Amino acid sequence: MISALKNFVSARPLKVKLVSLVSLVVLVTVLVLSVSLTRSLTSQTGDLLKVRATSLATVMATLVSAAIEFDNPEAATERLSALSKSPDATYAVIYARDGSVMAHWGAIPPASVVPLPVSALTTKDEHHLLHVAMPVSETLHASLVVAFSRAEQQRQTAAIGRAALVTSGALLPVMILLGYLVAAGFVRPIRSMARIADAIARGDRVALSQLPADRVDESGILARAFQRLLRQEHENQAMLETRVEERTRELQKANEELALRLRQLADAQEQLVQSRKMAAVGQLAGGVAHEINNPLAVILGFAQGMERRVPEKDPLRLPVTSIVREALRCKNLVQELLTFSRTGKKNFESVDVNALARSTLVLIEARAKTQGVKLITEFADGLPTLQANKTQLQQVLVNLGTNALDVMKGGGTLTVRSRPNPKGGVFLEVVDTGGGIPTDVLPRIFEPFFTTKGVGEGTGLGLSLVYEIVQQHRGDIEVDSTPGQGTRMTVSLPVDPAAGAVSA
Repeated sequence: MISALKNFVSARPLKVKLVSLVSLVVLVTVLVLSVSLTRSLTSQTGDLLKVRATSLATVMATLVSAAIEFDNPEAATERLSALSKSPDATYAVIYARDGSVMAHWGAIPPASVVPLPVSALTTKDEHHLLHVAMPVSETLHASLVVAFSRAEQQRQTAAIGRAALVTSGALLPVMILLGYLVAAGFVRPIRSMARIADAIARGDRVALSQLPADRVDESGILARAFQRLLRQEHENQAMLETRVEERTRELQKANEELALRLRQLADAQEQLVQSRKMAAVGQLAGGVAHEINNPLAVILGFAQGMERRVPEKDPLRLPVTSIVREALRCKNLVQELLTFSRTGKKNFESVDVNALARSTLVLIEARAKTQGVKLITEFADGLPTLQANKTQLQQVLVNLGTNALDVMKGGGTLTVRSRPNPKGGVFLEVVDTGGGIPTDVLPRIFEPFFTTKGVGEGTGLGLSLVYEIVQQHRGDIEVDSTPGQGTRMTVSLPVDPAAGAVSA
């Protein structure tokens, strides 16, 4: 039952609880005060009645004592009738020593309610009466018993009780109103702070200023404490967001650096694989070239001898000339293989890049005019002198220029430019306006024997040889090609190959 009562009370709103509590406290206080006042007034009224009854009985005992001594009951009765003037007196009787009635006034009981004979003043409460008994005659040992009614006292007590109930009923609306005002004074700030807290939780920081922090009571203290808590939480949140942003930027920077390192590692791995592949192919090409070169020299020697001896109009002249031409073509291929496979120490000398480029472009200028290709040179002044193999650099320019002309058979523009590298060294660029390199082909252009040309149009060793020569000079080569717009080959060469590669 107690648990059920607790659950019932806890389920009620705080305002109802406070109104009920205040009303109950005030009601109990009024009732306690009423009971206390009733008891106090009853006690006072009873004491006053006892004092008055005692005094009146003493007077009557004095008045009737002479009549009793002289055995005059009529006089005693007459004198007892004087009690009729007292509103509280009910009856009076004089008892002899043996309990017989000597004189009386009013309706007396059948027997004395006080033990006889009476030797001293005695009071006794019985029902609604107060009995006062005292001796009358010392010689006859008579006793006077006077009864006084408590009706007036009980009427006053009942009136006080009714007044208390009426007062409690009249005060009940006041108590409820007072309880409501007290509850509102407690509940309204709490509900206001709860509503503001919900608004702040939804992100409304303006609601923070609406807290009742200007109140001087406990709700104001609570509101100010709540404000401090929310401000501290806001500062902590801002600090946390700042730290998260800083950490996010640090992580982004670390991720970018990691991605850069991974790309550099991938490029290095790719270059390492390409170098190993080139070395393996170079060894294979060198061995094959040496094996082919000797019999090819014999074939070419006899074919050239026959070509000189066969007349121009002889039917055998055409086959012999074809043998010489194809043998020379095979010889050139073998020479390229030998150049590609040669990994020994090269002779390096001082090279003026601009002068080297001008002398080399003469070799492809005639073909460019024949194909309708405009040759443009853009050479920067003040370039540093390189330590390089002059012949190999010429071969690089010839191969790059030849490849560019191969893709511009219908005309176009071939631009060769030189410019300084801010990191040290020189850039050589060969730019064409051909069809560009397809995206799926671009990763394989430096592979030996890889070519997109038709049969008999190329060996696939040109760009492989260029790549090998650039690597031997500790340089780098980059390709930037857009299908349908053209290709730019950028060769980066260091001033001194012993100092390492220079990135573009």
